[in-house]
Amino acid sequence: MGSAKLVRAMGPVVSNTCMRRIILTVWLLILTGCLWAQAPSANDSEEAAIQRAKNALVSSFDSSLPKVSLEFFLNYESGGAPIQWEVNDCGKKIGSPAADRGSDSPVCVVADFWKDQTAVTVLISVGTLRQGLSGALALFRVTVNDASGNGRSLRRLSDLPMELHRPLPKSPRDLPVPITASSESLCAALNACSRLA
Repeated sequence: MGSAKLVRAMGPVVSNTCMRRIILTVWLLILTGCLWAQAPSANDSEEAAIQRAKNALVSSFDSSLPKVSLEFFLNYESGGAPIQWEVNDCGKKIGSPAADRGSDSPVCVVADFWKDQTAVTVLISVGTLRQGLSGALALFRVTVNDASGNGRSLRRLSDLPMELHRPLPKSPRDLPVPITASSESLCAALNACSRLA
């Protein structure tokens, strides 16, 4: 009887079943937290791919370029404009889910920036979906789009500086005097009346 009074004095009585549920719940929460902390997230692998591309030497893509990182090269060529870095499938989806499942799609890091009304996109292949980040990095594609929407693909990364620093096309000159104008107005416009007489 003395022990029952002691238990009641300490607080409410909890059954073994209720205590087991509480302990099981706590263990499940701890286990879930540990597994979540250990699982590599998609953001971590994307950040690793982006960092790998940023640190790649541009001379590995084009031997005529200096031994500087892609990030440094693009920052220099963009004139300090913000560069968007992201990971995608290199634009190579086949279209049907069955065909996509059977193929090992390439994975690219994309760097996009704008400079002087020109949009630049650089795609660097960093691996494949199945194999992950593996093998040597490769220049997948470089495209330049001007303000009027005309796009050009560049064959080499070393073509980018020339493309970005190309002078803007000159505006058209004054149109010639139309042929339907009278000969007097044409003579007056050209100051060539004395030759005709």
